[in-house]
Amino acid sequence: MSTESQSVPASVEPAHANPAVARCSEAFARVYKANIAINQTKAAATDSAAVAFREAMPPLVGQDNIRDFIACVAQGILLGAIDSSKSTKLLYAAQVALSGARSQPRSPKATAA
Repeated sequence: MSTESQSVPASVEPAHANPAVARCSEAFARVYKANIAINQTKAAATDSAAVAFREAMPPLVGQDNIRDFIACVAQGILLGAIDSSKSTKLLYAAQVALSGARSQPRSPKATAA
């Protein structure tokens, strides 16, 4: 992924309806801008920003988080924060986690005596 020709539009502020995607994208933009400000190459700044993006992703616990994780992976692919070789593994992990989350029994609701 460390290619000097890769251009990241750091001036574009992330605006997403999904708060998890917004958090990941904002982490990416913040780190990218900070690294460019200290004269890192675009490739190095992108690599650091990609790490920040992935670290901001939600944990694979609970159906909502898993759906948010999948949305973050998709956005990460678009930003260049997640390369295709890692994206398939991350999406597979999300699929397995979602399958496990669906198979867990729901907690019993309190019943009136």
